[in-house]
Amino acid sequence: MQKKILRQLIKMSMRVLYGFLIQLAFCTVLLANTSKAQRKTIEEVRVDVRLQDRTLGAIMKDLERKTDFRFTFDTNGVNTDQQMASDNFSGTVYELLVILSRQSGLSFTQINSNIHVSENESRKEVAIKEAAEITVKGKVVDESGLALPGLTVKIESSGRGTVTDLDGNYQITAEEGDVLIFSFIGFETQRVQIGNQTTIDVVMKEDTQALEEVVVVGYGTVKKSDLTGSVVSLKSDEQNQGVNTSVDQLLKGKAAGVNVVQNSSEPGGGISISIRGASSVNAGTGPLYVIDGLPIDNSSMTAGSGGNYPDSRTPTNPLAAINPNDIESIEILKDASATAIYGARGANGVIMVTTKKGKSGQMRINYDGYVGVQHVANRLDVLSAEEYQTVMNGIIADGGGIADQEVDVIEDGGTDWQDELFRTSAPVTNQNLSFSGGNEKTNYFAALNYFNQQGVVKSSAFERYSARLNLETKFSDRLTVGLNMNTSFSENDQVPAQSFGVNENNGALYAAYNFDPTLSIYGEDGRYRISPYISIDNPLALAFGKNAMIERYRNMAVTYANYKILPEWSVKVNFGTDVTNQRKDVYIDRSTKDGLANGGIATILQERQSNYLMEFTTTYDKTFNDHHLTAVAGVTTQKFSMANTQSHGKSFPSDATGTDNIGLGDPTQFNINSFKATNRLLSYLGRVNYTLKDKYLFTGTLRIDGSSRFGENNKYGYFPSGAFAWKVKEESFMQDLEALSTFKFRASWGQTGNQEIGNYLSISTFVPGPDAVFNDQKVSTTQPARIPNPDLKWETTEQWDIGLDFGLFRDRVFGSLDYFSKKTFDMLLYLPIPTSTGYTNRITNIGSVKNSGIEAAITSVNFDGDFTWTTTLNLATVKNEVTSLGGVGQIIGGSAGFANQIWIIKEGLPMYSFYGYQVDGVWQEGDDFDQTTDNVAPGDLKFRDIDGDQTVNADDREVLGNSFPDLTYSLANTFEYKGFSLYVFLEGVHGISMLNNNLVDTYFPINFRRNKFAEPYLNRWTPENPSNEYPSFVNPTAQGQKEVNSYTVQDASYLRLNTVTLNYTIPMQSNTFRNAQVYVTGTNLLTITKYDGVDPAVNPNGNANIRIDYNAYPTAMSFLLGVKLGF
Repeated sequence: MQKKILRQLIKMSMRVLYGFLIQLAFCTVLLANTSKAQRKTIEEVRVDVRLQDRTLGAIMKDLERKTDFRFTFDTNGVNTDQQMASDNFSGTVYELLVILSRQSGLSFTQINSNIHVSENESRKEVAIKEAAEITVKGKVVDESGLALPGLTVKIESSGRGTVTDLDGNYQITAEEGDVLIFSFIGFETQRVQIGNQTTIDVVMKEDTQALEEVVVVGYGTVKKSDLTGSVVSLKSDEQNQGVNTSVDQLLKGKAAGVNVVQNSSEPGGGISISIRGASSVNAGTGPLYVIDGLPIDNSSMTAGSGGNYPDSRTPTNPLAAINPNDIESIEILKDASATAIYGARGANGVIMVTTKKGKSGQMRINYDGYVGVQHVANRLDVLSAEEYQTVMNGIIADGGGIADQEVDVIEDGGTDWQDELFRTSAPVTNQNLSFSGGNEKTNYFAALNYFNQQGVVKSSAFERYSARLNLETKFSDRLTVGLNMNTSFSENDQVPAQSFGVNENNGALYAAYNFDPTLSIYGEDGRYRISPYISIDNPLALAFGKNAMIERYRNMAVTYANYKILPEWSVKVNFGTDVTNQRKDVYIDRSTKDGLANGGIATILQERQSNYLMEFTTTYDKTFNDHHLTAVAGVTTQKFSMANTQSHGKSFPSDATGTDNIGLGDPTQFNINSFKATNRLLSYLGRVNYTLKDKYLFTGTLRIDGSSRFGENNKYGYFPSGAFAWKVKEESFMQDLEALSTFKFRASWGQTGNQEIGNYLSISTFVPGPDAVFNDQKVSTTQPARIPNPDLKWETTEQWDIGLDFGLFRDRVFGSLDYFSKKTFDMLLYLPIPTSTGYTNRITNIGSVKNSGIEAAITSVNFDGDFTWTTTLNLATVKNEVTSLGGVGQIIGGSAGFANQIWIIKEGLPMYSFYGYQVDGVWQEGDDFDQTTDNVAPGDLKFRDIDGDQTVNADDREVLGNSFPDLTYSLANTFEYKGFSLYVFLEGVHGISMLNNNLVDTYFPINFRRNKFAEPYLNRWTPENPSNEYPSFVNPTAQGQKEVNSYTVQDASYLRLNTVTLNYTIPMQSNTFRNAQVYVTGTNLLTITKYDGVDPAVNPNGNANIRIDYNAYPTAMSFLLGVKLGF
């Protein structure tokens, strides 16, 4: 085992070293290329160039490639298509230019690293000039002649610049041959080269491309200005920075109304996303993901963990198979007008991912890589060995605990189990290399990625290799064919960490928090030390002796063909597939208590998920007079299947073979299981977009979905939507409001569905039944799994949305404001039924829930000039309320560790409200104990007697909070000065609760000799310290297990400094590099919160709408050094 650890450490160290050496080499090359001290004249630089039968332009490009010189031209232009007649040339650049000048009639003048080309009117063939400094001034106006104050004027080579004054005037000192760059929001950037003129006036043209930004929506695209629904579009430079393993991590805090919750901070850990609240109790609440037009199955794989390996509620993230660096844009469809095109899968929102594509032009090579280190951002504050000894013995002296469990000695100075379990500096590296380009017929994008992240908990890591190829070819003006393909292989080394089991059924983190700190790591026999008082295994034995490795191959491909029948009418066929093969190997060796007792335990879980899509759509797009009509219609079918096999064995001759040869185990203990399931969708869709006078916009959508998941009487569902938008700013009565540059009103209504309930629930299937005996022989039987419901159908969500899009001062301030209200009815619930049926419940469409809220997104350009400062603010509120349970009074449930009946679902309350006891302090010696009949004493917690019957029981529980935040917010600031940029991103939530189940174990310990949170025990009630906050812990369970109370349900509000990035763009004077950047990034730098757990933003329960913290994998604080290069 120690050799394995040593090999892993050497392997990690070498990878980090290689990464640093590669980036150091790149930085060295960059510095060498940008050094002005190495600038030479055309008389000093020698070249070998072929001249014969080549154009002047081709020769100039060859020179730019082979030297550091760049050619610039007169504004009137010169003819570079002339053929040169000379033979091959070898000599100085000066001598070459003389030859070219004589053959072309052009004049060449070197100014620094530029060679300026002009008509040879002065009869001077070649000249070398020292760039003279001149003062250039002028005025900048728009196409209507209005002055543009605050416009940026920069010198391209140095980045030095100025801004125009209130009258649009500017003045700048530059060198002859420099290029001035004029830029302003909403206008095309212009480049003007300085000759010998001292006055340059510029007329700026509106940037129609920016105004006509295209947003991807279901089965098409639409101009951003023409959106009628609520859609958030995030381009690649607007997504989250730092260590991002998967697509969904890019979204946290970036879109109002999109709640992104990290279920586990382990490498490759899962994430839950909810958009505009939660709309279901038993069905899924996560959004639909569509990647390059392919709706994917984002459900987790490999249900189960293996024999004696702790279960987890937070499976690995399926989206970790996709490289986030390949993503061009992410669109989040939030309202029913936008999501109804996906019908039965659109109720929880849709996230559309578009990957990068090539563009016409020469091949571009881009490298983006970083290396970094991570360490635990926060840890649980538990008792040290000395504190533990003092506190435990003090409780025994006060009459608590068990007398013979007194702490006598501290072995070898004691052990901080978290210190032993956590890595002090876990390395992470990410390397990306892409190639893109194309011509007028074909474009391509190819990318390679290597990602490796070692976890901050030992024995955890995630490693990924991925490749992408996107191709598109125009075979003719009518036919376009494309292919988007991604393949990846990943290895996920897991540590048994986040589990909700108890004692020996939990993992390494649970053990580290609860294990006796006075014990040494190893016992006298050389094995891991165990405690005689509790059944929990040694934390390090669990970390190193319970091994789990997941290997995953995922292949996604979409191919399409688009044919234009008429200029305004086209048809498209789309085929897609997504196949994942995964194997999970779990082995528990003899260094653990379980492994020793069973002679080693091996489990292999294999699973295959596949998804096949076929679509045919047709689009009609026509503009006539003041009318614009776009109509889409189509049919689509999709099949999902999954199959898994589990093999299990025990009692092996040795641990050496692990899971490589299960056949060596005891044959009488072999266990094999398998499962297979499929489901299908057949759908018809249509959408019409109509625009009148580019001011009034209408959208109507209808999707008809047929699903195999639902009952025979309800196979098809109908999901309509409609939307209207009014560009108020385009009206004549608004033209005098110059400060208001954009103003659009939106309203939408629609119905969407939710079919995420699993397979076969509408029909009767069979499961193993009890064994029977016939003729003295045991016979296996089967029995029906449920009472079938042929009327089962999808949940339906009806949503209204009203929104405003606005822009002020030529969109220097712009944003959107939305109010939404959505109600889900025909909710899928397991209703209780008479036990005489042989069952306890039956899934039925009944009940309803409502979500409503306000969302705001605002971006402002605070300064725009040599110094630029941009701010983006996102705010969102959501109110969740159960409006009907179909006659059921209430539903109480939930469990974690030893805690039960955690939440309540009841009409009038938010879903999954925490339900427990209010603590009013601590019983004191002078209190009136006649007011209660409960077994209480001074120093015990004082629970509130709600009904006043002198006893606190289940009837005295009340709502203590819920997992729906009152407010989510984020604030991003970007500061730019010359080549430097600083990005600061803060995000947080306010008014949210979470059950801290590790704190439950502290207040209600199931065993005395467990470690505890330090704060309550170090400040516990004693006669000498009559605390009214912390009890005495002498008899913590005297009043029963009231685990869910106002102490353990904590305020999980927080404000986090999520990311800080400092970036430097290196000025380029090289023909080798197009651009180069060096950056440093820090993530999870500071969290302000009152929460006592590891991280208020992590939810190991795996459901964004029920936050329960139990043994959360610690969040990592990371520091990265990266380089971006363009060739």
